Amino acid sequence: MKLLKLEFLKCRRRKIVLVCAAVLAVELIWMGAFFTRQDAEDLKWGWMLLLYNLSMVDAIILPLSVATLASRNCELEHKGSTWKLLETMTSPGSLYAAKLCWGALVLAALLMIRSGLFLGVGIAQGFQGPVPWGRFGVFTLISWAVSMMVYALQQGLSLWFANQAAALVCGIAGSFLGILSMLFPPALIRCVPWGYYGLMSLVLMDWNQVTRVTSFYWRWPEPTDLLLLCLWATIFLAVGRTLFVRKEV
Repeated sequence: MKLLKLEFLKCRRRKIVLVCAAVLAVELIWMGAFFTRQDAEDLKWGWMLLLYNLSMVDAIILPLSVATLASRNCELEHKGSTWKLLETMTSPGSLYAAKLCWGALVLAALLMIRSGLFLGVGIAQGFQGPVPWGRFGVFTLISWAVSMMVYALQQGLSLWFANQAAALVCGIAGSFLGILSMLFPPALIRCVPWGYYGLMSLVLMDWNQVTRVTSFYWRWPEPTDLLLLCLWATIFLAVGRTLFVRKEV
């Protein structure tokens, strides 16, 4: 707990709140622009349309956002050359775990606030049907789980490379691959870590070529995809922690 508290203290001037506010602002502007272009026929899907498009927005925005948060948390020690000093007080494994817990809490707060904002948007817009509180909760949990898998990758890169450009380039590539992977068949999406934002979406779209009518329907993530998500996270955690623990300081 002391190490986790120190992580929050170290990040007081790292503009973490500003980064999170920027993420929320971009998502709100993006979704606001999208809904202003929809007609009454499209808006009848209300909550489904909202969650479907939030999955796409997550695939674009969150990979780079997660990379930025991990970089902001890890670059301070690189700049100050304080790794050796820190490792005289605690083990590298404990330090790695504290930074991971910091990321988990920050992402959880960010995504819960995001879900609350869009629930408010949906209620204010008067979307048809009851408010899907449970599905929004599951959606938030899935977004957090996928983001933590990506965060494990980004933290490993940020801890290994003193130059944070490497980690940020990976985040930019992840944002590109995240949205591009939604055009792939599921078998290929499973090979792209950032593609799990779309792969595990709670809403799918069906477009009828004959009638040219678009419809949406609820679904639950496949158990296989949940297992693969855990596998990706385990690999990133194991590799990142091992490299950091063995790193010469």
